[in-house]
Amino acid sequence: MADIIKQNTITIKCSNPTKTDDCITCMPVESNTKQFPINMIWIYSNSENLSKEDFLSSDQLKTTLSDTLNYFPILAGRATEDAKGNVTIHLTNEGVLFTEATCPNHTLDYFISRMPHDEEFDYEHINTSDLALKVNNDWTGPCTSIQVTRLKCNSVILSISAFHCLMDAQSMSHFINTWASNKPPKALPMFDKTFVLYPTEQQQRINSLGRPKDCVFNRDFNPSPSSAFVEAQQQQRVICKVYFFSANELKNLKNEASKGLLGSIDYISTYDALYAHMILVIAAATQTSLKDNIKILQSLNGRASFVSSCSPVVLNYFGSFPFWLYAKIPSDREPTLSSLAQLIHEMYSKQSDHSIRDYNAYLMSDNGNIEKNRVDADIINHDFHCASWRKVNLLGANFGNSGFPVYSGPTQQLYPRYFPMMDTHMKDGSINILLGLREQDYERMIQQNILHKYR
Repeated sequence: MADIIKQNTITIKCSNPTKTDDCITCMPVESNTKQFPINMIWIYSNSENLSKEDFLSSDQLKTTLSDTLNYFPILAGRATEDAKGNVTIHLTNEGVLFTEATCPNHTLDYFISRMPHDEEFDYEHINTSDLALKVNNDWTGPCTSIQVTRLKCNSVILSISAFHCLMDAQSMSHFINTWASNKPPKALPMFDKTFVLYPTEQQQRINSLGRPKDCVFNRDFNPSPSSAFVEAQQQQRVICKVYFFSANELKNLKNEASKGLLGSIDYISTYDALYAHMILVIAAATQTSLKDNIKILQSLNGRASFVSSCSPVVLNYFGSFPFWLYAKIPSDREPTLSSLAQLIHEMYSKQSDHSIRDYNAYLMSDNGNIEKNRVDADIINHDFHCASWRKVNLLGANFGNSGFPVYSGPTQQLYPRYFPMMDTHMKDGSINILLGLREQDYERMIQQNILHKYR
C-alpha cells in the first residue's frame, strides 16, 4: 500500500486579479454536472534522476500557477446555486487549493507497473492511493484543488480536481498546458456562453421543449437504485486496467469496421471502430445480450458544431461542453462490428448547432429546475458509455525540465462498462482504453482472448 503523506494545504490566488465582483452563470449543461466532479492525474517520470529542487520544483509550480490563474480566474472563484440548481461562479479570487504530498515507500513502477515491451498496466494502485484532494460534489468550497505527489524516485503525480461545470477534458488541457508553458495562453480562453443560449424572448419555446431524441437526460424519469452513478457496493471486486492499442492494430480494426457501410455513411473513424469493438468485447465478457434494448452512450464535444455559424473562437470556449448522447442497439438482429460503428458514427455526426442548443435548453425546460434531469441509462449493469479524451493535447504539458507526462487519465476508475479512450504518450496514433470489469467478467475476457484479435 502506498503511504501518501500530505503537507499543509495552501491557497493559491491570481497574482494580478481583475474585478472580484464579476460572475459567470453556467449553462444548463454545465449546472447539470453537480454529481460528477472531474478528477485527473498527470504522471511525470524523473528519468534523469534530478533532485526535487530541479524536477517540478514546488516553488516554481506555485509561482507559475498564480500567474496562470490570471487568465483562468473562474478556477479561483466560488460557486453558488439557486433554488432550481443553476450555478453561478463568482470571480472572487479566493483561490485554488494546492497540496504537496510525498510517497516515501514507492517509486513510479508501483503505479505504472508495465511489463517489458508492454504498454498495458494495472490501475489498482492508482485507484487505491490518495493521489488527490478532491473538491466537494455539492458546489461548496474551492472550485479547484491541485495535489503534487512526489514519489520515492522523485517522479511526480500531479492531480487536478474541479467542479465539472468549470471544465471538461479540453478545458482542463487548455489550463494545464498554459500553466506548464509559464507563458500567456496561445489562445485566450473564451467564457462567453451566448453562442449556445437562446435569447430570452424565446423563453416560451424553451419552456415547451420536449426531450431531444439523443439526449441521455430525462426530466420525467425516476431512476432505479442500480442506475448509472448511484453509489452502491459492488458485489465483486472490479479489476481496472489500461489496455494499449497500437496504431497498426487500430488500422486493422478500422478496416474491418469499414466493410459493408450503408449509403448514408461513407467514413468510419478510429473512435467509431474501437468503441464498437469494445462493446463486443465487454458484451462477451459480461454475457450481455446485445438484443436486449441496450443503450450506447457517448459524450460529444459540441464546440466544433458552432464554428460555421459563429466563429472558430468558440473552439477556445472554457467550460464544460460534453453533451451526452445515446442510441439503442436494434434488437431485431445481432449487431456486428460494422453495424455498431455506423450507429456510433451516425449518433454524433448528425448533431448541429441547432440540436445542441435544443439539448442545452431542454435541461431547463418546463419549470427550469436543473435537478429534474436524470440519466436514463445504467452503465453499471446494462448499457455502455465511452468518453473520448483524445485529440485535446492532454499529454502536452511540459513544465520545462519535467518532460512530457508518460500518462494522463482519471484519478480513479471503478465503474464497469464505462471506459475513457485516451491518447498514449507515444503520440503515434496509439490509444489507451481504461476499463473496469467485475472479477469473473475480467477472467472470462482473458479466456475469450478477443480483445486484441486485430493485432
